[in-house]
Amino acid sequence: MKMDEHRLGFIGFGHMAQILFTAMHAARLVPLSQVQFVQRDRDRMKLNEEKYKITATSIEHAVSTSDVLLLCVRPGQVGPVLQEMARFGASSKQIISILSGIPISFFQKVLGEKAQIVRLMPNVASSIGEGMTTLSFSPHATVEFRSFVHLFSAPLGKYLEIPESQMDLATAVAGSGPGFVFALIQAMADAAEKGGLSHEQALLMASQTFAGAAQLALKEKNITSLLNQITTPGGTTEAGLNIMRQTQMAEHFQETLRASAQRAKQMAEQSRS
Repeated sequence: MKMDEHRLGFIGFGHMAQILFTAMHAARLVPLSQVQFVQRDRDRMKLNEEKYKITATSIEHAVSTSDVLLLCVRPGQVGPVLQEMARFGASSKQIISILSGIPISFFQKVLGEKAQIVRLMPNVASSIGEGMTTLSFSPHATVEFRSFVHLFSAPLGKYLEIPESQMDLATAVAGSGPGFVFALIQAMADAAEKGGLSHEQALLMASQTFAGAAQLALKEKNITSLLNQITTPGGTTEAGLNIMRQTQMAEHFQETLRASAQRAKQMAEQSRS
C-alpha cells in the first residue's frame, strides 16, 4: 500500500497528537479525507474539526475504517480505551503508540502476540520539524509497517530505532529532555536579565546560544574536542566550567535524567499489575 493510501485514526487528539498531525499534513503524506480522530471532549472535538479540517468520529468507526491507529490518550487512560478498541477489531490494525512508560507487552496482552505495534516517542520540538523521535517495534511488525512509520517520522525531525529495553532512557533524554533544556535556557536568561539585559535580549541570547551549540555538537560529534577548542586556560569559559565541576552540575543533571527514566519504568510496572 502506498503512503497516501493509508487511512489513519487518531485515538485521542491532544497537544502531541495535533503536532503529529500538523507535521504529517505539512509533508502531504496522507490526504485529509483519509484522516479521522476521536476526542471525548465534544467542545474541543468541534473546534478541532474546524481547525484541522478532518472528521471526528467514534472509537468504533475509527478502528473499523482505519489501517493505522495512533494511540494518543494519556497513559492512565489506556486500559479501558484499548479494551474498547479490541472489541472493534484493533488486533488486525497497525498501532502507533506515543504513550510513555507503556510497553509493547501491554498491548500484546489485549491485541495478541502477533499485533503490529510501534512505540513512537516524539518530543515537543517536532512541532517545528526539529524533534528527536525514538521508535521500538514489536517482533511481528512488517517491512511495510516499518517503512510507513519511518516516512511518518521523517517530518518530525531526526528519528532513531532502538531496542524497547532502551525506551525508558530515551523517554528521559529525548521525550522529556526539551523540558530540562527549557529550564537551563531559563536559568541562563534569568542570569543575563539580572545583569541588565532586557527580557527579550536575554531570552534571545540564551536560546540562540543553546541552538548554535547543539548544531555544532551534531556537526562535530565530539563534545570533548569542542570543549577543548573553546576553553582557554585562565579564561572565562574555564572559570565557569570550574564552578560546574565544583557544584557537580553534570552529576545533578544525570540524576534528573535517572529520575525521569525511573518514572517511565514505574509506569510500565503499573501497566503490568
